[in-house]
Amino acid sequence: MPLDVIEYSVVRDDFIDKELANVFLYQSQNRTEDIELQPEEVSGIVRAEFDDFKKLCFGRINEIKVQGFEIDAVGKKATINKSVSKNEFVPHGPSYYENILGLIGENI
Repeated sequence: MPLDVIEYSVVRDDFIDKELANVFLYQSQNRTEDIELQPEEVSGIVRAEFDDFKKLCFGRINEIKVQGFEIDAVGKKATINKSVSKNEFVPHGPSYYENILGLIGENI
């Protein structure tokens, strides 16, 4: 289900990336390992408890457990089952995560 289009930018050193993020919510009973990735866009995908991710984004906890997979250098799926911190996610500003989490929270 389409949720919104969010404008955002990421600034690193001498690089500014301005984008529009089309945000969708897709509820599925499929297993994570059955998802087919677009390798030029993402290298992996993980699942986490929504409330845990929200706490992580707002600084109330430092790590969460995630499960999923990433594509290795030879194109094979490598299982992920570990604890991660916020700096292991795509670097977006706080308002980006506030918007995304608010939209998801309104629709689940």
